[in-house]
Amino acid sequence: MKKIIILCVVCVFVFGINSPQDPYFKDTNTTCPIKFIDVFKSPKFIAVLEYSDGEKVLFSSVKPMFYYFYKISSSEHFVPIKKILVSDFESGDLIEASEAFFVFGSRIMSASGDDLIPFDTYEKAEKFAKANSGHKILQFKDITKKLIEYLE
Repeated sequence: MKKIIILCVVCVFVFGINSPQDPYFKDTNTTCPIKFIDVFKSPKFIAVLEYSDGEKVLFSSVKPMFYYFYKISSSEHFVPIKKILVSDFESGDLIEASEAFFVFGSRIMSASGDDLIPFDTYEKAEKFAKANSGHKILQFKDITKKLIEYLE
């Protein structure tokens, strides 16, 4: 009996550790459509496109999310985008991408390689950039299709 309980606890721990706990992610595919990896393997990098019909597309980081946004989204979805969310790298909380500050050119890599690292305040982004050799701090309006192609 003791072995069965231990086995159950281990199974819950192993299989539950990467599953989304937040009800926001309920009934949402957690595989990045660009990198084909479970986004919860690196939760500090999660990015989300949410459409006005409630559909959510999760990404392993900011770079594949913008790649999808610029290259694929308009051809596959006819429903307008309601929200673009990114994970604050420090807290892991989802924040509006339009309000985030993105560090470009740091030593920190996502599963996608060179990436843009989002923060909810300029001060956090600046501190991170100094500590991790970040080259520039960008706002949402600065992230262009050309920049994403450059990062690819």
